[in-house]
Amino acid sequence: MYRFVYVAKFSQDGDFISSPLLDAIVGCKLMHVKVNPEVALVADIDTVDIMCRVTFGRKVSNFKERSANEVHTLRERRKKGHKINESNPTVHKIEKLIFTALQRLRDVKVQGKMFAKLRKLISSRNEATAISHFGGIGMLSNAMTNHKEKSLIQAEAIATLAELAWADPSLCCETVKAGCISLVLAAMEKHHAYAKLQQMAIGYFRSLSYDAKCCQSMNKFKTVDAVIRSMYKNPKKFGIICEGRYVITNATSNSS
Repeated sequence: MYRFVYVAKFSQDGDFISSPLLDAIVGCKLMHVKVNPEVALVADIDTVDIMCRVTFGRKVSNFKERSANEVHTLRERRKKGHKINESNPTVHKIEKLIFTALQRLRDVKVQGKMFAKLRKLISSRNEATAISHFGGIGMLSNAMTNHKEKSLIQAEAIATLAELAWADPSLCCETVKAGCISLVLAAMEKHHAYAKLQQMAIGYFRSLSYDAKCCQSMNKFKTVDAVIRSMYKNPKKFGIICEGRYVITNATSNSS
């Protein structure tokens, strides 16, 4: 996965002017690339088209070119698989939150609070992987199974799943294996009037839609149909319409 940073420009009057260039971290080096303005962006790098995601609002100055030794270390870590940094205090917070949630599975208030706190701690792949490492994905799916009537629990769990899948795309398939697609669809059907839950659910499907294997699983459950129904029922909800368009576009292109 290549990480792209949108380069924004403003006129003297403060009007926004979009730039055709994106700054990309490719091979741990910062470079400029041109992309088409479509929802599913394709970067042309050395005449090779590469599908990419775009992160808006990040400052290019935050990125720096890594040394050859750092690049080698990163590549070795990728070969061995991503491991959590156990010395990171955030990892210990994550472990404690998941342990507390698992100890009080029937307490709706505790579950909701724990999910919200977990989501706030996800700032990088390391935190997302730590949540998976300590059984967080299974915890989320179990909570959704045990509290199907509680819209708040469903919304918080789905929002956390979306954050996990976005922070670490390799976790997308793991959430699918945990049965999260069917659980999210069931929540959308049962709480069809809860706009926030609908948006969170479609956001989760958007995260999955960048992965071809996940798109195959989504097709089996007719996920796009559910997204379209939600968009039809919420025509004035910009978040639902916007996220839904991403899901439809990505799922269509990755399924062909």
